[in-house]
Amino acid sequence: MSTVSPRTIATMARLLLWSAAIAILSTATLTVVAARTFWLADLATFAWPFLVLPAVIVFLSAILARRPALIAISATGLGIALLPSFALPTAPPATGQPGLRVITANLFVENERTPAEFIDFLHRENPDVVVLQEIREHWQEALVQSGLLPYQSSSDILSRDRMKVFSKLPILSEMPLAPYFDGEQIRKRPVRLVLDNGGRPLVLYAIHPETPRRPWKWRDRNNYLALTAQAARGDLQSSDVIVAGDWNTPPWSPFFVDFLRNSGLQAAIVDLLPTMTRFSLRAAGLLGIHAGSQIDHVAVSPGISVGGWRAGPDYGSNHLPVIVDLALPR
Repeated sequence: MSTVSPRTIATMARLLLWSAAIAILSTATLTVVAARTFWLADLATFAWPFLVLPAVIVFLSAILARRPALIAISATGLGIALLPSFALPTAPPATGQPGLRVITANLFVENERTPAEFIDFLHRENPDVVVLQEIREHWQEALVQSGLLPYQSSSDILSRDRMKVFSKLPILSEMPLAPYFDGEQIRKRPVRLVLDNGGRPLVLYAIHPETPRRPWKWRDRNNYLALTAQAARGDLQSSDVIVAGDWNTPPWSPFFVDFLRNSGLQAAIVDLLPTMTRFSLRAAGLLGIHAGSQIDHVAVSPGISVGGWRAGPDYGSNHLPVIVDLALPR
């Protein structure tokens, strides 16, 4: 009976490592270069953590193999894979006690559970502002009846693309933005609200752009984000600004970075480790894991710092809520 020699096994292992290192380098480079221009390349950023993890494994394996050329190629691939995370403008950590808790949650329009679990979650977290997407009429009624947050945005949720804001702070004004950017009409509309924070105005943008499942939806999402960025930048001189919602955009997409740079805002995150806030209900049911991407975000104006960021519990949606503690400038 023939056996495979250790030398043959070592050769096969090196070939496998070389193949993996070249594949990771090629994929990372192509995606980073092309994602702003090509729809499919940008879609690849939704699965970016699933590229970074193999890149780390291949790099460590190359070090153990003691092959300088392999180490160089795998290190380059890993560096390019990590580049989108380190390109993010992020808000500074809070040095004092955060004074404003913001929760953003996509309730999922096909959610079969009752609102009770979500309301219990809000009771525990005691937020100051809640930004909701895909809310249905009976959920809106249950949240109003709970009396948790006394101020609310328009009850005509269809005119707000099924978005809803509840707040402890008085809502002074509310207006959807005109759905046009660069001569193109946008299917949905961001909603601009002004909250009374007792001093400097606090402007909140509730957003939920299209899911980029088709090229036209991708362009629509990008225009939606560009419109919101343009409006938010116009508020920076006179107001503190918060943008919250289901962005349908991972932080590794160039369009997320473009939004932050064009608006002058910063991502309200604590660390760069990904947390999957949008996941497959089927995978969650079969495997008990939240496999997906991170697309629910909060962004803030300079001067606002972050005291905490975490994902909340499952309440029947295909999203997890995001809880962010903010410290506003005095």
